Amino acid sequence: MKQKFVITYLLSLSLLFVASTKNTFAQKKFPNWAKGIVWYQIFPERFANGDTLNDPTEEEVFVNQKKIPKGWQITKWTSNWFEQSSWEKKLGDHFKNHLTSRRYGGDIQGIINKLDYLKELGIGAIYLNPMFEAVSMHKYDGSSYHHIDHTFGADPVGDKKLMASETPDDPATWKLTSADKLFFQLIKEVHARGMRIVIDGVFNHTGEQFWAFQDVVKKQEHSKYKDWYKIKSFDDPKTEKNEFDYKGWWGTKSLPEFNRSETDLYLAVKKYIFDATKKWMDPNSDGNPEDGIDGWRLDVANEVPIGFWRDWNTLVKSLNPQAIILGELWQISKEYISENGVFDALMNYNFAYAVCDLFINKEKRIPVSEFIQKLQEIDKAYPVENLFLLQNLMDSHDVDRLASMIVNPDRQYDRDNNSQNPKYSPRKPNADEYELQKLVAAFQLTYRGAPMIYYGDEVGMWGADDPHDRKPMVWSELKYDDEVIDSSIGFQPGIGKYKVEVNNNLLDFYKKMTKVHNESKALRLGDVNFVLQNDEKNIFAFTRTYENEKLLILFNLNEKEQKFSFDIKAVQIVDLLSNEKIETSNNPFSIVLPGKSFSIYVLQ
Repeated sequence: MKQKFVITYLLSLSLLFVASTKNTFAQKKFPNWAKGIVWYQIFPERFANGDTLNDPTEEEVFVNQKKIPKGWQITKWTSNWFEQSSWEKKLGDHFKNHLTSRRYGGDIQGIINKLDYLKELGIGAIYLNPMFEAVSMHKYDGSSYHHIDHTFGADPVGDKKLMASETPDDPATWKLTSADKLFFQLIKEVHARGMRIVIDGVFNHTGEQFWAFQDVVKKQEHSKYKDWYKIKSFDDPKTEKNEFDYKGWWGTKSLPEFNRSETDLYLAVKKYIFDATKKWMDPNSDGNPEDGIDGWRLDVANEVPIGFWRDWNTLVKSLNPQAIILGELWQISKEYISENGVFDALMNYNFAYAVCDLFINKEKRIPVSEFIQKLQEIDKAYPVENLFLLQNLMDSHDVDRLASMIVNPDRQYDRDNNSQNPKYSPRKPNADEYELQKLVAAFQLTYRGAPMIYYGDEVGMWGADDPHDRKPMVWSELKYDDEVIDSSIGFQPGIGKYKVEVNNNLLDFYKKMTKVHNESKALRLGDVNFVLQNDEKNIFAFTRTYENEKLLILFNLNEKEQKFSFDIKAVQIVDLLSNEKIETSNNPFSIVLPGKSFSIYVLQ
């Protein structure tokens, strides 16, 4: 007990020292660069395969399974998503049972190769789903926090040997793998283009192959890491039965949860996470964070004790005061985003709920007034400064894609969005539905906050909930097989053959709107004021104002054209999208918008 107390005391001193470390590179503790920035979310395994020599092997993919499917191989990037490969057909059961075992080979080099594409798209910041060593394609089952996955780097075999030579909980023994080095090169390339980069922190649970958990599996109660997890019982070697049991995240045994108290994570776990955090934020420990990541997105943030987040926030801001901390919180969460909160912002799913209810729903569409009320509830919940940082997303890796939401209206957000719903259609959107996606994107890029695009939405990708929302990115230089949906797929509607290609019209629209957004301080930093709302006509208008710049933004969600009238005092009114000057001699100012359209005016 005395030895354990001494170790705990020393760990406490170490963490206090880390948390109190001062950084001289930047002064402010608020990420001003993130106000109104355009985000782009990348699912690394499905974005681009830049190096086929590092593709995962069957032994790595099925390390947690007893049997490897005969003939397993990397799935062709451009293949029909619903087609079973030869190894899948041999298994005999439904193809949906094999989708999580597919690998397409996306990696860091692929992301580097496409950075100029993102820059041209108008992206200011990239959010990457988990990059750390892990078994699955989604990598929320981490095997390590201090190394980038070896299949994302240039030397997978060499990287595994380097990692095996370390003492994982001793940073003094850590080595740089090829994947680590390539990731740091990615950071350098991102920063060289004036963009920022944020990675996923999954600190609530690990995977079965996490080094500490594997030590517990092998040594049981004799493992030095036995207190890292919530162990219910150890195996009794005297019996045939394996009694080893532990708490998995939401009962999922493949995701063992870290041990914790009501207020904090287990101290040794906390120290390891802190050490890994320092590696990615200030790689060479010189006090200049420019060679590190620009912040974190935090998985299932509300399930980690808030006391841990308070201390971790202090560490992060000491390493880089301008780093952003984004929580995955699906509801309004005042406790986390406040003047004394632990996060700078969150994934603003409440924004998506409101937009879906007005823009996408048909039979269940809410009135414009209720839509505005929902947005104002978000406004009232958080400090004004934080409102500009909220990640205003429509979809992500956890829900069906925006285009497919439009095909399948009148559902609760993230509900009934897969083959278990007999009415859900996985088909390709039609032209009118893509036009509605433009309207949604237009609101995303004109309303207050930091709009986020999920990879591929800008080129028209569609798909139901996980795993269908994680298809390989569609690139213009590749020729894709048609997506074929038949009665064996499990979805009842949507049977047919659909061409998979870049929707250039939609892509051009996104580029146009991100340019408008990025060039306007009013759109990035300005106040919001709703100046018109009409439930009967299904129209609304709001202004965005910053210093001397004032924009008037109109949305007509009616099928028919509608007239807007305002009592506006302006010397000149200019249509921002067409540069057409509007006559202002008549007051009130009136304009007629076609059905399902929007317009932006500069008031001078």
